[in-house]
Amino acid sequence: MAILTEGINFIGRIGNLNAYKLKGSDKIIVRKNTAGPSKADIQSSPTYQRVRENITEFGACSSASKAIRQVLYPVKHLADYNFTPTLCKLAKNIQVMDTAGERGKRSILLSRYGHLLEGFQLNRINTFDSIIRHPVACSINRETGSATIKLPALVLGINFITSRNYARFRFVATIGLVPDIVYKVNNYKSSEQTSLPEVIFTEWQSLQQSFEAQSITMQLKELNALSDTKTIMVGIGIEMGVSLSNQVVERIKHAGAAKILAVG
Repeated sequence: MAILTEGINFIGRIGNLNAYKLKGSDKIIVRKNTAGPSKADIQSSPTYQRVRENITEFGACSSASKAIRQVLYPVKHLADYNFTPTLCKLAKNIQVMDTAGERGKRSILLSRYGHLLEGFQLNRINTFDSIIRHPVACSINRETGSATIKLPALVLGINFITSRNYARFRFVATIGLVPDIVYKVNNYKSSEQTSLPEVIFTEWQSLQQSFEAQSITMQLKELNALSDTKTIMVGIGIEMGVSLSNQVVERIKHAGAAKILAVG
């Protein structure tokens, strides 16, 4: 590593030199690029066996996070950061719990460890739990392929906290299936194809009025798609809105929060 103090100041790559700045410093760091392993070496050399295993298992984590994101799609717009890498980390934590599988072939058994996803927040600044300060209960019935969400009574400033003076709010809930990701033959595959999630919205409510407790029952559209290798997942979010008229409310972009409520 070298620090550039004279000559031509530059950031980026020139020849075999790479120049960049570190966070918190105005100095330019220069490194010499070193040649890495070739694609052929990574694919076949015994030296890179562990690398191949990691690459293969990372692909499984990506597939699992994709299936989870599909269920969360109706509340995805409420996220304030790219939560996909964090989902991949959670999937990896579940993957290493498969002690029966060989390294490079370990499964992501959401049907067994899906409860580790419960409480996953789609926000970092204002989370769902920081806005709704009262637990939102949810019970899942696999026999009927349904879930019941119990929204608590809310009072602004007591157990309902917002950072801004919004006019309206409503809840949005989603339910869907996420499959196990298992290794078959020479690649990872999900147990089966999944259908699109179901979504329910509550009525828009004024923040100046107390919110009465209520229950929401959600039902999977295709009950025959439910199997032992598929897990029911429920997500919940809160949207903020502004009144355009007595009957029309417009959702405010980038306002609200969401999380994974229950898995079972």
